[in-house]
Amino acid sequence: MINKDKTYFISDLHLKLDKSEKTKQMKEKLLKFLCSLPDDTKEIVLLGDIFDFWYEWLHVIPAYHFDIFYRLRIMIDNGVKITYLAGNHDFYLGDYLKNEIGINCISNEYEFESGGKKFFISHGDGLAASDRGYRLLKKILRARMSNLLFRTFIPPDLGIYIAKITSGSSRRYRNVDRIKWKGEYLAYAECKMKEGYDFVIFGHLHYPEIIETDNGIYLNTGDWMKHFSYGVFDGIKLKLERYHEE
Repeated sequence: MINKDKTYFISDLHLKLDKSEKTKQMKEKLLKFLCSLPDDTKEIVLLGDIFDFWYEWLHVIPAYHFDIFYRLRIMIDNGVKITYLAGNHDFYLGDYLKNEIGINCISNEYEFESGGKKFFISHGDGLAASDRGYRLLKKILRARMSNLLFRTFIPPDLGIYIAKITSGSSRRYRNVDRIKWKGEYLAYAECKMKEGYDFVIFGHLHYPEIIETDNGIYLNTGDWMKHFSYGVFDGIKLKLERYHEE
């Protein structure tokens, strides 16, 4: 029996819903990474925005990236737990991912213990103290009534078209405050550590970093658009690493 003790953390690929060469190359790199993970992998935590847009209508899902779901399902069948936290581009993680693929879908924060350590994990959108406007917008977009209206009155093709337009605006908005938010994310993480968490992990900023404080460790997973960075907990230590195919 293999003692499974490694947990991997990855976020912010923003794979587009298209068949462009760039999207194909990014996806192939992700699949190679997943195939390269050792047999003692216990869990993979996807911290959101793996896709540039994800929404499940009642009987329709986006017709892209089945090969990623296929690979994740194989890993699940081999005993690896896959957890997906909703990011700001993941508008609705529904029954398809949960029931058909077997992914553990989380709407907000994810808390667990491993190796005697307590983890607090979130995509990170809306955590910056100065990001008050987005926190209000997030509540509106994630409300049940908003979801019902979108699902009922927006056909899938139109919904995906709207998402492609708005995703670019979201990235420009985020880039404006990234430097300022780095400090605010660390401050938020330190508050969680004082509550008793050993490790606090966020994504969203597209800026990989790991900072050790007196109370614990804060890690930001970065992204797979530029840095190809990820976090790994080996059962004892939490580390920030980068993936190189060679």
